[in-house]
Amino acid sequence: MKPLALEAILTSMGIKPDKAHQGVSISNVTHNKFYPGNHTLYFRRSGRIFLDGEKFKKFTSFYIVTDSSFSNMDKLRPEQIIMVDDVMKAFFTFTSYYRHLFDIPVVAITGTCGKTTTKEMLKHILQKDYKVQATVSNKNAGCYNLPYLMGIDEETDAAIIEAAVAEPGHMMETCKYFFPTIGVMTMIDVDHTDHFRSFREYVREKEKLIRGLNNKGTLIINADDPHILSMDFSKYRGKLITFGKDKQADWRIKDMYSHKNKTYFKVNYRGKSYTGSVPGLGEHNVYNAVASIATAREMGMKVTSAIKRLASFEHLSSHFEIIEGRNKTVLIDDTWKSNPASLKSGLLSLVDMARSSQRIIAVLGRMAELGIYADEEYKKIGQLLKEIGIDVLITKGFFAKDIAKSAIRAGMKKDNIYHFSEEEEMKSFLDTFLQPNDIVYFKTDDTDHVFDRIIRHLKR
Repeated sequence: MKPLALEAILTSMGIKPDKAHQGVSISNVTHNKFYPGNHTLYFRRSGRIFLDGEKFKKFTSFYIVTDSSFSNMDKLRPEQIIMVDDVMKAFFTFTSYYRHLFDIPVVAITGTCGKTTTKEMLKHILQKDYKVQATVSNKNAGCYNLPYLMGIDEETDAAIIEAAVAEPGHMMETCKYFFPTIGVMTMIDVDHTDHFRSFREYVREKEKLIRGLNNKGTLIINADDPHILSMDFSKYRGKLITFGKDKQADWRIKDMYSHKNKTYFKVNYRGKSYTGSVPGLGEHNVYNAVASIATAREMGMKVTSAIKRLASFEHLSSHFEIIEGRNKTVLIDDTWKSNPASLKSGLLSLVDMARSSQRIIAVLGRMAELGIYADEEYKKIGQLLKEIGIDVLITKGFFAKDIAKSAIRAGMKKDNIYHFSEEEEMKSFLDTFLQPNDIVYFKTDDTDHVFDRIIRHLKR
């Protein structure tokens, strides 16, 4: 965080500083009571949070912004209490003030799948020339927004933020922290729909990125995604850039093929054809790559430089990660996340890479947060497993059992489907069931760490 004068912060929030606030430097701003310290401004955003006045009193230059009284308030010195009418309004006034201290490009990436990979690819491309503040791994929940914002300082050249949507209101809340100048939409499909009344409302929440850009700046979208194309761009007055296989796409993807765990592609842009490569398999990797290249180009980088740097990008763990298993088996760890879109993409990539001599085994866990769409999506996955020729299906857990039921209804042989609830039982089965040359694909929600242990157990 760039250290700030407390009186400047208070003035930005429309508060007249007291004499006791003059000459005070603030180097930490938080809304988490577990991160107090010296020179800290704490926004008490929840009235239910208990504060230990005696504990906070001992810190040098510790101040609390609140809109209501709280227990032990009398233990603090009067100047430590900054009373406001609405603490949330004051908080977002501060985030706007801090963000606009820096004239830098801020990229907000949203989508059901591809956010993290596109973010990591873009960061890899930029970080040789720029100091980049970016979302860490897939830690994109709202509780991380303030620390990411405070990570921007005078040395920061650019920021890349994943704009995740799990509930209504999430998109605009993220934008009220970061005020993005560039927006990227990767793809949209069913996910987190347990918190929305309909899938359409989920799409509309993603659509609010347009408003988060203040209807200006640059918006880079997947031209092949029907849900993105269904959005209302009529009020958008900024620069719109498209990528995909569509003939009218600004960045037109062509001629993809995979070889030795790399995917090669050609992309046409402004009448020129460029050839690139990314680690990993599947066309979704190419879409993420082209989105990152297009964004880097908008930030001033040459296309050839972006493509060259992307070639050295290291494949993310648990993103269709190919691992050598015991007894000459091939394991594919795709357990980063599981939703209908990522599972479908993974299964198709699995079948593409498998040789005719290999037995194809899918080990599937739960897909979380599907809400009213769960039954429909499980049915689709069951049908897909049959259509693409998965030889053996193994499911784990209560919810994943519905995938097995759907596969049986779709015509997959019941004798080739197995279900487990316990980790050790599943390990014992795989120890005796797997044969040399088998290719085994693992996919589950990222909270199920049993799959991590099973994969480690089966590694060579």
